[in-house]
Amino acid sequence: MKHILFFCAMIFAHIAVGQVVTLDTTYITNTSGKYYKVHRVVYSTGAYAEDAQLAGDSLQLYTEGKGYIANLAATFASDINSTWNYSQRVTAIFRESDRIQSLTGRNPVDSLRADNEALWLGTWNVRGDTQQVITISKISTGAYRWRIGTGTLRVAQPIANTVIRLNNYPVSGKFTDFFRISGDRYIQADGKRWLIKQTAANR
Repeated sequence: MKHILFFCAMIFAHIAVGQVVTLDTTYITNTSGKYYKVHRVVYSTGAYAEDAQLAGDSLQLYTEGKGYIANLAATFASDINSTWNYSQRVTAIFRESDRIQSLTGRNPVDSLRADNEALWLGTWNVRGDTQQVITISKISTGAYRWRIGTGTLRVAQPIANTVIRLNNYPVSGKFTDFFRISGDRYIQADGKRWLIKQTAANR
């Protein structure tokens, strides 16, 4: 029996090669009072794979759902506990870098900025609750500045390729930290705004 299952799996794997997944979903279905968790994958050719596992009766389904929701909420709380003070932590990084410079004559944050110059310099889209285009440039001292259009140049402080602080953004006297989530896409900790490097595809 194991050989037959393996052979069938190999046939399906061969058929699926080169196909594009158009749907990958999991849902619950009820059959004669029994609940099943169904995982279904649909391919561009119309072929599909489906796996159903018994989830139990209504009490089991309720108990499982209750535990899942409680664990998910606990995860959210844990995430917030570790991120709510990220801005203070970023400020602490700048202070530590300045302290190291006072001892060694070299500033780690400045070095990391130079290492990632090709990423940071250029045009960026701000998306979310606003639609803006900003330009990040380098001045004669080597420091970075950002501005909207031909507006006032303001301080930009990147850390490596993972974090950037825009001083006086979105208004004077405030600052906004953006954190890398993938490639050249960055997001505020509260998710209100994204910072995305502008390319030919997203101008």
